[in-house]
Amino acid sequence: MTFTILTDTTIRTLLHSLTPTTAYTLALTLSHALSQYTLSEEAAYQPHRTSIVRPDGQVSLFMPATTPTSIGVKIVGVAPSTPAPAPAAAGEEEETPQPGLRSVLTICDERGQAVGVLNAAELTAFRTALGSMLLLLHRKQVADVIVFGAGKQAEWHVRLAILLQPDKVKKITFINRSSARARELVARLKAESVGGGDVEMSVFEGAEDGLKGLVQGADVVFCTTPSTKPLFSGEWVMGEGRGKGRYVAAIGSYRLDMQEIDPRILEKIVDPSGPFSGEFHREWVVVDSIKGCMDEAGELVAAGLKPEQMVEVGRMGELREEKGVQEWLGEGFVVYKSVGVGIMDIAIGRALMELAREKGVGMHLEDF
Repeated sequence: MTFTILTDTTIRTLLHSLTPTTAYTLALTLSHALSQYTLSEEAAYQPHRTSIVRPDGQVSLFMPATTPTSIGVKIVGVAPSTPAPAPAAAGEEEETPQPGLRSVLTICDERGQAVGVLNAAELTAFRTALGSMLLLLHRKQVADVIVFGAGKQAEWHVRLAILLQPDKVKKITFINRSSARARELVARLKAESVGGGDVEMSVFEGAEDGLKGLVQGADVVFCTTPSTKPLFSGEWVMGEGRGKGRYVAAIGSYRLDMQEIDPRILEKIVDPSGPFSGEFHREWVVVDSIKGCMDEAGELVAAGLKPEQMVEVGRMGELREEKGVQEWLGEGFVVYKSVGVGIMDIAIGRALMELAREKGVGMHLEDF
């Protein structure tokens, strides 16, 4: 059996050259994997994640997963915290933050025969953003997009939104603590002609009143930062802004002490008589894994959500047949929360290995 090695550079090249058709095929692959996770009770066969913290602060994360045809584990190394760079003086550029983690994905077949090793840095950002796209594909209005963050996750949310909804996305605004980093990302995307010049991209650097207007006017909000406090006030979308349908995807927070979304929004979404109630509204928060979010999603736990108030994205295919669900997905106020599921890595990792063989890139060993 062929053994494949894909470096971060190879994976990045593959992903940056995706066509809309190939990107959509990968989305279907991920959707199928998540449907298996939910509907075929694959969650019962997933090992627990493990986190080890050494005395010097070095964190090692072990994220194993199994499917009917694969065994895999992603290993992530998180460097000890380092002091934030000093603010740039007038006229100077802010220092670019150094990468804080490294990761690798090992995949075996169902018998334990190793079939591939992949650098997982770009892969993880891509598969997480692709998860957010599964619901974005149902939205009728996606013209005005705002993105909290300017890292790999933010970049891939933007790349995929434009790739999968090429005629709908018109304007993207980045909001980031480091404006210099956000400007650099915008410049890189424009240099690569992402959006073909038809998508307006900018960095918000105004006051809170301006941010309020951005959030209230947005069709789509991508939250991609490990924030410990909500990125915007719930009052902005529950008061005068409550009449507008929005899609909010939050993938950056992954601990109980983190919150990207104001818990008050989540409380009202699941309230049958709340400000979002209407003919097609569903009192659900969509998640990748109910168990994972109950254990790790700070905003959902702070809002006091119960498992029955969440629905896994892998179930949406069958639920769409229910009256009003497709209308809610297309025009309602929809929130998606993801903390990551190991089968997402395996599904996309194997798909990229196959794509690499088709493209003739990567290293392929016939005897391992």
